[in-house]
Amino acid sequence: MLECMRTNKLNGNLDKCVFGAEEISFLGCFIGKRGLRVDPAKVKAIVEWPVPKNQKDLRKWLGLANYLHKYRANYAEMARPLSNLLKKD
Repeated sequence: MLECMRTNKLNGNLDKCVFGAEEISFLGCFIGKRGLRVDPAKVKAIVEWPVPKNQKDLRKWLGLANYLHKYRANYAEMARPLSNLLKKD
């Protein structure tokens, strides 16, 4: 990797580099040898969010929960009943 960086005239900050780690945090997720996984702090925020009382609150919660769509297969199917509550009659 360092050779590839050198070839492309890219520099790295050694203070920010992590070598030999099993898993690292990057852009709101954790990357390890088994792939990507969700940041537990983000899940905690979704779980601890107050129960929505109106459509505006539900829209906010769904926006936050949408963070999980890339980590959960069929997220759209799971969220559809709640999204349907936002439709105007």
